[in-house]
Amino acid sequence: MKLLYVTESVPNRDPELGDGSSMIPYEVILHLPPGVAVTLLTFSGPVPVPAEIRNRCDTVYELAPREELSAFARSMGGLTGLGKHRRSTPSARAAAARLSASRDATLIHGPHALFLSHCVTGPLVLQTVDPWSIRAGMDTAIARTFRPAYRLREQLAARAERQLPPRARLLTVGSQDAAAWSATLGRPVTSIPNGTAVATGPRRERKAPVVCFAGSLNYAPNVDSATVLVNRIAPLVWREVPDARFVIAGRRPTPAVQALAGPRVDILANVPSILDVFQGADVAVFPDEHGVGIRNSVLEALAAGLPVVATPVAARELPAHPLLAVRDSQDTLVREVVEHLTAPKQPPGPSHGAAGTAAAGAVRTWDTVAGEYLAEVRAAMAGSSPAGELTRTNRQP
Repeated sequence: MKLLYVTESVPNRDPELGDGSSMIPYEVILHLPPGVAVTLLTFSGPVPVPAEIRNRCDTVYELAPREELSAFARSMGGLTGLGKHRRSTPSARAAAARLSASRDATLIHGPHALFLSHCVTGPLVLQTVDPWSIRAGMDTAIARTFRPAYRLREQLAARAERQLPPRARLLTVGSQDAAAWSATLGRPVTSIPNGTAVATGPRRERKAPVVCFAGSLNYAPNVDSATVLVNRIAPLVWREVPDARFVIAGRRPTPAVQALAGPRVDILANVPSILDVFQGADVAVFPDEHGVGIRNSVLEALAAGLPVVATPVAARELPAHPLLAVRDSQDTLVREVVEHLTAPKQPPGPSHGAAGTAAAGAVRTWDTVAGEYLAEVRAAMAGSSPAGELTRTNRQP
């Protein structure tokens, strides 16, 4: 199979400049079977194309995005998608049309690249981590100012999504997002959750109890969660466990997150491996109040064999798990955290007892994820009509 894979940014796992959107095509490309010849069409940015991606692809084409000031003006001050207008250049449209004509199928990843669906020919699959209209709706809900502008942005995003080619198969990560997007568009959407890695190294000895939180620290809902954790949760935990340390780790922490650092609070920016953070903690806490899609950090913590305490928002779409405690009030969340910190310590090892071993065995791998993406591409090639399917929401492990 000759596959044209179009991504809105360079597929990568950079600890500082990467994100959930760049992670998915990185992992999918590397885990596609050898019989798939991949042509990558992407947009240059601060992260170069990793050597392993170049080696896996037959050909890599990098396009220069439009200057941000020009894109800002074209997007009506960001209302119609600054990211889309940075990428919506004549050369990008021409390249997508030319390359798709000589490939068996096209897979486009990312909301800022979906406009190219109107330029390509042949079988087509479109994937977006969070449908932009749903993400814009979350931004509207948490906006403190300019709410009418946010609402207009949300409506314009929904209108653009309703104009996506009918022949395209639509993919997103979360099953709830898939169901909501399907209802909005009046067409099926498939949910393909992300994969995770399993921690293989031993757990580290700790002089004091450790609570951790992980996520992209320049993402507004995560900034709010980190703030809630330090300002509201931590003081209540310290009443019971005065020596407890809180570790907040993730890429590109904002000044608001950096200001949370203190004698018992560590802010770890751009850590090379989040698994190292999980291996040095007693419990992970996710006090999220906002968010969309599946919380990948929760899945990664569980896959590492680490107990997790989460709000219903943070645990959205996750099935029951022996290491996951979902608590819907601050008091019950704090009690659960304190119980983990004061429980007898497990000896250092690859997991937290039998529950951790079982968790590792239930990990959803990127090989599985890549296989599901490939199945969607093959269905598009076979001419299977998306209109005849039900939205799939049973992909969770």
